[in-house]
Amino acid sequence: MSTPKPLLSPEELEALVEGMETGQVDTTPVASASGAVKPYSLVSNDTTSRSQLAALEMINDRFSRQFRGSLLTLLRQAVKVTVHPFEVMSFGTFIKSVPSPCNVNIVRYPPLRGYGLITIDPSIVYGAVDSFFGGRGGGTLDGPGLRGFTPTEERIIQLILDATFNDLREAWSPVYALGTEYVSREINPAFAQIGEERETVVVSVFELELASGVNGKLTIMYPFSALKPIRLLLRGRLTAGERDEKQAAQWSRELADAVMDAELQMIGQLTAFRMSALDLASITAGDTLWFKQPQGVKVFVQQSHIFDAEYGSMDNAMAMRIQAIHTPKEKGAGAEDGPGASEKKLKGAEKSAAKPAARAAQSAGANAA
Repeated sequence: MSTPKPLLSPEELEALVEGMETGQVDTTPVASASGAVKPYSLVSNDTTSRSQLAALEMINDRFSRQFRGSLLTLLRQAVKVTVHPFEVMSFGTFIKSVPSPCNVNIVRYPPLRGYGLITIDPSIVYGAVDSFFGGRGGGTLDGPGLRGFTPTEERIIQLILDATFNDLREAWSPVYALGTEYVSREINPAFAQIGEERETVVVSVFELELASGVNGKLTIMYPFSALKPIRLLLRGRLTAGERDEKQAAQWSRELADAVMDAELQMIGQLTAFRMSALDLASITAGDTLWFKQPQGVKVFVQQSHIFDAEYGSMDNAMAMRIQAIHTPKEKGAGAEDGPGASEKKLKGAEKSAAKPAARAAQSAGANAA
């Protein structure tokens, strides 16, 4: 393998260094004519693009839908939740965007390292308190702007935060088993200094609108350093099937259990026969209906012919022994063979026979008169 030839010889390098020391070689940097060139630091904070966190869009969408249902249960009113595209910014820029006062919750996302923030605008807190106690959600701030939250408001905040934690874990579950842990709470964003100003963070913003027209934001901030170890999981966009795979499997199991516990009606039909409406109208208690002994018994489940059986007795009780199993027919096919159809025919015959009998009674009454 050949060694590349140096651009400058040792003598040329020595002459260049000597010229720089004596001032013969000008070392002043040339100013850019366009001004578009900016200095770049190799040790500056990490930068990332939205494409590296594509799955976060799906996670936020799942969270917004589940959080809407949780707020409906908690506040007993529909809350409109609008998800905004997540943003990548510096921690200092994010803190400056948070209004003061504001409910700022310092949280952790174990097993990821670092701390995150979940903020809730005061307008949402006051509206939620009013709605929770039967109002329309139109509560407003009365008094000093920087006052702390009352114990009642703190309790409502904790309920909203618990719902946020539950829905956040569920939204992340198809991607990563993200945990949630409450650390502390502040009212002034300036006191929530959990990182350097230049540190990169990922911010998800959710716009909340109560029924009374009260608007506010709930923001979830992740430190980008915490998401670094799972960047490969977040890089791919999830499909709907992958997203809801666990939920669909659980729903399928619960549905199967519910179906297995459902009670079905089973009828063993000994025979079915026809008679005229006149004979049907003349039947009285104690009459005997004659029919030929059938070869077997048709067993219907929810009016569908499923089994053939033979009837007899066992241990001094009537019994049926299954002999054949039939595939259920399509809906509407063979309906005339079901026991329900026979009952309908008999009922229809009763109505038809009742009319001549009623007319005969009226005629007899008229003749007697």
